[in-house]
Amino acid sequence: MKRVNVKRLCVMGVLIAAAMLFSYVESLVPVFLPIPGVRLGLANIVVLLALLMFKPGEAFLIGFIRVLLSGILFGNPFSLAMSCSGFLLSFLVMYIFKRSDKFSIPGISIAGGMFHNVAQLLCARIILSSYGIMIYMFPLCVVGCITGCINGFICKMIFERTDKHDWISEG
Repeated sequence: MKRVNVKRLCVMGVLIAAAMLFSYVESLVPVFLPIPGVRLGLANIVVLLALLMFKPGEAFLIGFIRVLLSGILFGNPFSLAMSCSGFLLSFLVMYIFKRSDKFSIPGISIAGGMFHNVAQLLCARIILSSYGIMIYMFPLCVVGCITGCINGFICKMIFERTDKHDWISEG
């Protein structure tokens, strides 16, 4: 029988709660840009941190639970579909970038931010049956790059401080 690391499980729960808090705060902050759907992506800091600290499956679980709960609590079926598509592609890209060991934490975050927006645009294109939505590809990729960079540096600072501690290790 597999032994459960309670300390590790508790940290995962705290990360889910932190991501939920960031999602809620983000839903309250208006973004004054003429591009629809622009968000700061603060909850992605937690997802990237989880990807750095935990096994990929555990990090995926943290992110996916956050997306589901945020969609149910703060969104609608359309926003849930958009969030899920963005999360799935961005997580996959961040995992591939992290695994290659050739990218910095901000670089991984930038890739995640950009591909999150790409997936959401493709999802919106399918749902709305309109190619017109694709006009937002370039501006959203630029915004994803900027927010990904900022979030990546924040995540890097947090990770450098938490990596020195043995508070989530196995055993």
